[in-house]
Amino acid sequence: MSRGFLRLSLLVAVIAASAVGASTARAGNLLGSITTAVIGGNCGSTSPVFAQFGDQRQYYFTSDGGFEAGGAGWTFTGGAKVVSGNESFNLHSSSDHSSLLIPNGGTATSPALCFGLLYPGIRMMASGSGTLHVQVVSHGLLGALSVLDGGTITVNGGWAPTQDFSTLLSQLNIPVGTKSIQIVLSATGTVQVDDVYIDPFLSR
Repeated sequence: MSRGFLRLSLLVAVIAASAVGASTARAGNLLGSITTAVIGGNCGSTSPVFAQFGDQRQYYFTSDGGFEAGGAGWTFTGGAKVVSGNESFNLHSSSDHSSLLIPNGGTATSPALCFGLLYPGIRMMASGSGTLHVQVVSHGLLGALSVLDGGTITVNGGWAPTQDFSTLLSQLNIPVGTKSIQIVLSATGTVQVDDVYIDPFLSR
């Protein structure tokens, strides 16, 4: 067997292996794209912002979640508004200086936010006296709409992290292909909210 033939055989083998590898990579990328399209996630950088409270889960910061841009993209009703005064733990930034005030009967609805179908969680800082209720409005691939109950907590006193509002028990009601949600916050009494974060995708 000539050296030329051996070199040719080796070259063919390398090309074939490269083609298989490229095909596998493309298949993996396609599968990843399909998975993301169906169950969401991939919402950008996350960090364990509530670690000082014993929560090591990864969260991403929502659009104007600290209300430093005056609640840009948010919709307020019933007297809800952005006010001066940041939550006392400086969870997002020590340079922040604003928060959201929700009076009795007021609501605040977020802009569209990135979402992961599996084990989503919503957490924020709150203070005041009353109750804070969270709803999640989800939008499916074909325009399907679902409003989910995220839960209600009692707020009584100074700034503290809320519980992790989770839609886990309502997952079957979320339209397939949901990739964005809106958060609706409402209050009885008077509640202040700041630094709204979402745990988007399987960080539990």
